[in-house]
Amino acid sequence: VLVGKGLCFDTGGISLKPAKDMEWMKYDMSGAGGVMGALEAIARMELPVNVTALVGSTTNMPSGEAVKPGDVVRASNGKTIEIINTDAEGRLVLADLLVYAKRLEPAAVLDAATLTGAIVIALGHRAIGLFGPDAELVDEVRRASERCGERGWPLPVWEDYREQIQ
Repeated sequence: VLVGKGLCFDTGGISLKPAKDMEWMKYDMSGAGGVMGALEAIARMELPVNVTALVGSTTNMPSGEAVKPGDVVRASNGKTIEIINTDAEGRLVLADLLVYAKRLEPAAVLDAATLTGAIVIALGHRAIGLFGPDAELVDEVRRASERCGERGWPLPVWEDYREQIQ
């Protein structure tokens, strides 16, 4: 299953991002764009694979009905999530997509998303961060990314980070 976050425009919601460079927030859909591009490439190359693509698309804009800090929302698996910063909406979109993907019982799930500027601080603009519990799959993705010029670098998901990840 290929999963892509598609925030077509992300102002940050009520937790508004700074106005400088706001026009670049249209790229918060890059994960979804990558998944759609991958699906097109798979189809054009007529690869003998069974693949499902899931894309979660929306916008994150302030309005009278916008989610507010302190609100509690219910994910599709029934878990509740307290909103602290409305600019973390991408995690909510991905959470529901990943819950749905799990129901499909796939051999593997690859998700693509622009989730945090901290990755840019860690790796710069020349590489993507790779995360995952399956080290073999992460390394396979890393090697494939090297071959096509889209470098990726594995980042740790140690048990020490579990609380922060949740």
